[in-house]
Amino acid sequence: MFCPQCVSANDAAAKFCSSCGAAFSPSTQGLPANRQVANAPVEIEEYYAAQIGPKNQDYYLGKFANFDHAGRGGPSWHWPALFVPFYWFLYRKMWRNALLYLFSPYILGVLLGIVGASSGKSGSAILGVGFVLIVLGCRLGAAIFGNALYYAHCKKKIAETMASGHSIERQLGELSGKGGTSGVFLFFLLIGFFIAAIGILAAIAIPAYQDYTTRAHVAEASATGQKATQSITSYYLEHKQMPADLAQAGFTETLPRSVKEIDIDIRNGVVSIVMAGGPVDGKILNLAPSLDNAGHVTWRCMSQEIKDKYLPRECRQQQ
Repeated sequence: MFCPQCVSANDAAAKFCSSCGAAFSPSTQGLPANRQVANAPVEIEEYYAAQIGPKNQDYYLGKFANFDHAGRGGPSWHWPALFVPFYWFLYRKMWRNALLYLFSPYILGVLLGIVGASSGKSGSAILGVGFVLIVLGCRLGAAIFGNALYYAHCKKKIAETMASGHSIERQLGELSGKGGTSGVFLFFLLIGFFIAAIGILAAIAIPAYQDYTTRAHVAEASATGQKATQSITSYYLEHKQMPADLAQAGFTETLPRSVKEIDIDIRNGVVSIVMAGGPVDGKILNLAPSLDNAGHVTWRCMSQEIKDKYLPRECRQQQ
């Protein structure tokens, strides 16, 4: 017979439950499993079915029958508990298990961090291996023992309902109302998808925006450099030599925020623009002069330090 306190299977003549030690009342001693509650014909499977609800009922009843035969829950395999354990706990109204699963990785991660920090040079290896073990342990643990956890949860709820002393119909009604599945997991699932979508978009948009702003800064610096080269070209055409500095060439433009400084090498006339801010901070964009066959000064844009994707098109084409 089944114990009305913990719903464990016992011998028909037993006076005390072998699992929880509860004493059997005279009305239940010696009765078969289908006559234990108020002497009415009800199988333990009916309690399980009421608590489980219609979703995947046959699957869980089969698992629970195996656990009842073995006398306790044991390892098995549950795919939803592997892929979405937190949401599966919520779906099956195992609120405490959901909270434990939600916070246990963080608690274990803090402990792992403390161990790694105190391990010196081997700390990074410990952190890496420990992180993998935590992830695998949480996932595999939920998948292997998910059915057993749900079995224990259902038995507890059934035992609490049976202990109320209400009629069988009311007990089954209470189990059906409080058990089954919950739609609250959909709310958390949508939040999870929303956060994941924001993370993916941020991972794409932030680098793209940073590249855009960097290209804009380099283009602005290049435009400033071209103004300097115009002044230098005018000075050269008039004096047939390079100026000693940009001030001598007549360049008086205020430097934009993207440029730290701009200077000319009097040995070869190369204009060097030192960038400011972002990934190109401190890197140099060069504008090198040369004379064509007609004696006109032409300028070539180049940089050995700035990545090609940040350079203006004319600079990339001329490298």
